[in-house]
Amino acid sequence: MTTSTVTPEIVAFAQGVRAALADLPAEEVDDLTEGLEADLAEAYAEDLQRELPDPAAYATELRAAAGLPVRTKPKSGVLSSLTQGWHDTRADLKVAIRRNPALASVVDFLGELRPAWWIVRAWLAAWLVASFFGNERGYGMAGTWWFVFVAFAVISVQWGRGRWHGPAVPALIAVGNVIAVVAFLPVMAAADDPRSSAGDFDRGFASGVDATVSDTPAEGLSFNGHLVENIYAYDAQGKPLKNVQLFDVNGKPLVTNRGGDASPLTPSAARLETGSDAYNVYPLKVTEMMWDENGNYVPDPSPDPRKTRALENGPFLKVPAVDVPKKVAKSNE
Repeated sequence: MTTSTVTPEIVAFAQGVRAALADLPAEEVDDLTEGLEADLAEAYAEDLQRELPDPAAYATELRAAAGLPVRTKPKSGVLSSLTQGWHDTRADLKVAIRRNPALASVVDFLGELRPAWWIVRAWLAAWLVASFFGNERGYGMAGTWWFVFVAFAVISVQWGRGRWHGPAVPALIAVGNVIAVVAFLPVMAAADDPRSSAGDFDRGFASGVDATVSDTPAEGLSFNGHLVENIYAYDAQGKPLKNVQLFDVNGKPLVTNRGGDASPLTPSAARLETGSDAYNVYPLKVTEMMWDENGNYVPDPSPDPRKTRALENGPFLKVPAVDVPKKVAKSNE
């Protein structure tokens, strides 16, 4: 008794034949190809030198033997051409995969994970759309965008199950899968990034600031999310002080925002007796800046005198004095 072995080449050939007959009803394809692998395995066992024919040519012979018409050419048009090209490419890819046992086993294993992939690609699609409108939040979405995810999940699962198929749907699914695979890692990285715009806005809103809060600290002092450009000190009698040096508890100079492209003011350093420059001497002397016709950031040749006086003298000429309690002298006992 001779036992015939169905080799991967025979399996790939049978897949190619069935792909070439894909325009026929499934029942007719089953009737034409029933026992095809077993017959080929037996023929190979008897003649090891026998070569497999072209799957498409073999399918044409099966059609002719069954009295069926030849495969009709696809209708002209870009969409029809793309659809037919997708079917042909898919059939060729299946044949190539089945010729490699290791690759075929990997594909079979991944096939078991398809339901999980249907949900993942739905989440990717919903997250990308939500992020376009600034409504993504970490790995999730804000508010009603979860309903959008559910809608995408229903569509993805139904397509994955073979439902809701139209002429161009398989090609669209293939393109969508490629986009989802390419976008998977960047989207995961962006969702995990604590500096994402959605998270910054949420933190800013919670802190009562009308601007986005960045995890990257800005240069200089800030108050409620706004950069401080100058500081004005007053003594106990409410009179303005000049050349006041400020330090933190560790002895580090307290420096305000030192200007930049976003600031219309540029501070000037004070000179210390050591000869070094200091930017913690308040109020700072600042220069109003402007953009000239050549796109250069230069001092304003005609600064507003009222603004200049306000920058030099501070917001108040005098503030209420501090009510300092009198020291109570200790009685000598």
